Amino acid sequence: MRIGIDARGITDEFKGGVGEYTQHIIQSLREYQDLELEFLATGMRQNFKIEGVQNTWLQYPNRVLNFSLKTLGHPYLDRAFSQKPDKVWMPNWNITAISPEAELILTVHDVSIRVLPEVFSQKMRLWHKYIGIDKLLDRVNTIIAVSESTKRDLIDIYGVKSEKIKVIYSGIDPLFRQEFNEQDIDQVKQKYNLPDRYILYLGTIEPRKNIQLLIQAFERIATKDKDVKLVIAGVNGWLYKQIHQSIDNSPFRDRILRIGFVDILDKPIVYKLARVFVYPSLYEGFGFPPLEAMASGTPTIVANNSVFPEIVLNSAYKTSPYDKLELSDIIYNLLTDNSMHNHYSKLGLERSLAFDWTQTAREMRKVFINRYEKD
Repeated sequence: MRIGIDARGITDEFKGGVGEYTQHIIQSLREYQDLELEFLATGMRQNFKIEGVQNTWLQYPNRVLNFSLKTLGHPYLDRAFSQKPDKVWMPNWNITAISPEAELILTVHDVSIRVLPEVFSQKMRLWHKYIGIDKLLDRVNTIIAVSESTKRDLIDIYGVKSEKIKVIYSGIDPLFRQEFNEQDIDQVKQKYNLPDRYILYLGTIEPRKNIQLLIQAFERIATKDKDVKLVIAGVNGWLYKQIHQSIDNSPFRDRILRIGFVDILDKPIVYKLARVFVYPSLYEGFGFPPLEAMASGTPTIVANNSVFPEIVLNSAYKTSPYDKLELSDIIYNLLTDNSMHNHYSKLGLERSLAFDWTQTAREMRKVFINRYEKD
């Protein structure tokens, strides 16, 4: 069976959440001899490729192509592949136009633009409106939701029928469960100038991640613990300036370290060296960083909302995303109570094993070959 993959929204080298998601699934799907995979992309360079998967480049600038797809409904993207695919898979929503008879499968990672529109820039809100998400959801034949939480949101907010949605969890890279030697650890520690004891946030710098609550909680902890520092890792998203301003205005700004982008190969050690990982996001459709931290053996704190109760169960500490006093108390307890620290470290490691890319690809294949219900 030929599967056409609409990779137009994926950045070079598969960076970013959707890119990594797509890459991991495709690498696992290559093991199935009954699937032939082909990417459709625009403007990608030669390092955008996976061995054994064919690439087709559209000769249109993205802006021109999107305008044509939106206003004219052409060209039909399923006819742009080297051979017409049996099914088209979109790893994320985008402007599209395909033949009426084509079968379309769409992965939905979250619906945060509708749940929390106020934490997005006006440009991002206009882009999602321009895509025409409601119309796209009506057109697709099958929707892959990355969690039960996302499935509920699709039903409640967009009115999608339950039987149209299949829940398939994403996986965690085995890299996060590896052991590292002292030399590797020292190199990463020096590369990012990591302190000996630190609380970690790793993710996009944007309002939805609720980083300002973590900063406030840290300021309270810093008055009691004179040595611990807060490390904030990740790239700037939209509306990031107010978060950096909160750090600059903090009386403990010298103990809040911003280390920026962390290379995927360095992430496990950055997680592992942290005493506590905190991810107080206001909303997530899945949430990779908490599971990555858990897989690295680091006790983890998440907000008690959206997908978190579903994916972490009782293996991470869940707290209110609005109560800085509660958050600071939990962080402080994990910093100082070795028994509690070891308890959540062990539980997190065990829970992370439930998320495996091989299993994700196996479930995706069932959708592609219409075996999902039978199995």
